[in-house]
Order: sequence, then structure tokens, then C-alpha cells
Amino acid sequence: MPGILVNALPLMVVGTGVGRYLRGLYGALEAELDEGWSIGYFTGRSVDSGLPGCPAPGWRERVGQLLWRMPTPIALRARLVRNGLQERRFARLCGDWTVYHEAGYFPMPCGRREARIVFTMHDLSLLLHPEWHPAERVAFWKRHFAERVGWADAFCAVSEFTKRQMTEHLALSPDRITVTPLGVDEAAFNRRDDLEAQALLDKAGVSGGYLLFVGSGDPRKRLNHAVEVLELLGWPLPLVVVGWSGWDHARARGVVDIGYVSDRVLAQLYRRARLLLMPSEYEGFGLPVLEAMACGCPVLSSGAEALREVGGDATARVDTLDPRSFAEAVDALVGDDRRLADMAAKGVARAKQFSWQETARKTLRAFRG
Repeated sequence: MPGILVNALPLMVVGTGVGRYLRGLYGALEAELDEGWSIGYFTGRSVDSGLPGCPAPGWRERVGQLLWRMPTPIALRARLVRNGLQERRFARLCGDWTVYHEAGYFPMPCGRREARIVFTMHDLSLLLHPEWHPAERVAFWKRHFAERVGWADAFCAVSEFTKRQMTEHLALSPDRITVTPLGVDEAAFNRRDDLEAQALLDKAGVSGGYLLFVGSGDPRKRLNHAVEVLELLGWPLPLVVVGWSGWDHARARGVVDIGYVSDRVLAQLYRRARLLLMPSEYEGFGLPVLEAMACGCPVLSSGAEALREVGGDATARVDTLDPRSFAEAVDALVGDDRRLADMAAKGVARAKQFSWQETARKTLRAFRG
């Protein structure tokens, strides 16, 4: 029977990064598949027929944090042992599938080589900026990536920027790469106020009129630059920081770190924020920009190429590596209600150009070849 086997391990941890991509894609893909096709989700112990649920942070995240704090040789050995067990289970379970879709570090060995392997790449930060990653993760990636990228029959790239980097740095033919931009779930991310979610935020002391940062404490996200803006301006306006992180988030006066939240609460945070700050130095796509625009939240970002690709003319940009320029841009925008309203309207219109249904259709073309 024709079908798609997806490595769903990123769906088994807290909903960030690759997991959010897979959840959005496969939620739409299940509705787009022709009758007779099926999807199997490799969860580490079995291949399930249904999309796994979205877990809250748990033991897997704690294990990840522990690895990052171990000496590199010990952490690498632990990762290799865990990965080896997962790959052996995958080889036993991969079965008779038409397509194997991988969106993690690199493809796993598949017992049935006739399956078409499609590999989604989000960015090339491990290759181009290893200093932004834990040393054991870089060593693990280097151990297998160069060989296994050659196993793929076709590739998906989440942006034109990522596609270009793949052709330049991996010497891949553009004809083998399908650009499949991420989408936005309009049922979750929209301008409709959610009073129940707001009640939860009120209890946390987050009511409105704040700057917002969404993302991990990953060094390339440059949270420290957003905190520096707050300190330079000396405002009573707080900076609300959202997102699960194995990294240490910045701690400073005026910073309210509420950690990981559900999509429902995240959407409400966007709706009530004065401005989303996205100072990230490097992104493959930049999903917070898209989701913020869908909720009517104005966005001030760095000039990172992928963020320009997503935001178009609906977002404002500044050199976020220059603290003074960054602070001045924030100050000017927050005090200009007319400009913020115009950005919000343009952002909503821009976000409508992205949907998970379109992501699914483009991905299916890569699957079918």
C-alpha cells in the first residue's frame, strides 16, 4: 500500500522547532492525501497511524538539558547510544512504505531502500555556525551528515534562503530541492481575543502593553540584545519572554520569563503585545514572525534574510547588533500608534499568503517526484 513513513521523534518532545513544523504539515497533509495512501508515525517504539499529541515539557527535555551540561565526550557517547537504539528500532519497523520523510539531523538507515527518501532541511547553522550549538550536538551531526545527506532522493527547504544555502554549501542541484514555506493555523493564530487564555495570563501578571520575545535561549536568537534594549530605554514597559529552552534565558529587571506555553496562550500573547522583537541573527524561516502577523502583532526584526522573506513589507527591520539603533527603533515604533496599526493590518494580509495546506501540497509534490 502506498504510504509515507515520517520520523515523528521531534513530535514526542515539547512543541518547538521541527516538532511545530511536522505538526502543522501532517495535520494538513492527512486531508490532502489521495484515498489509499496512509501515514505512519515512527515514535521511537512503534509506528502509529495517528498524529502524536503535543506533550508538555517532561523527562525527554530534562535528559536533553542534562546532556548539555555533561562533558562533551560523555554527552556525545550518551547521544550516540540513544541514537543507535532508535535507529535499530526504526530499521526493524520501517516496513513497506513508498516514502520515508526525515526532518531531523539526517536520514536513518531504512531496511527497505526502495523507499523514496525526502529530507527537509530547516537551516545550515550546524555547518555554518557550530559555535551556536552544544559541542556534543555538533560532533554528532558531523559524524553522519556528510554521508547521509547523499541517501536522500529529494529535499525540501523551508525558504528560498535555505534552498540557496543548500546549493551553495552542499553542492546540491536546485532541481532536487522543493521550497515548502511553513504555514500558519488560522484557527489558532488570528485576531480574535481569547478571554480564557487571557485569564491565565492575568494570573501570571501579563495583561498587555509589553514587548514580546518568542524563542529559545539559543545564542543566535539574540535574546540578550532585546534585554539590552530594555535597559537602554529604561522603560516601565516589560519584556515578556516565551519559549522552552535548554539554554539559560536572560535575567534582568523588567524581563518576565513565562517559559513554554500552549499555542492558545501564545496567540493571546501576540494579540496583546505592543511589538514582537525578533533580533535573531540567523533563521531558516522564522515562524514567530508569521504567527505574530496573523494575530495582528507588529514585528520588528533583524535583517536576517529568511525573516525578510517571511515578513515582506509588513514588518520593520533594524540592525539589531547595534544596541543604540535597535533601542531607537523600538522607541520610535512603540510611540507611533498609527504606524503600529498600519503594520498590524499589513501583517494580517501578509500572513494569509502562508498556509499549512499549501505547505502540504508542495511537500506532496516532492514525495511523488
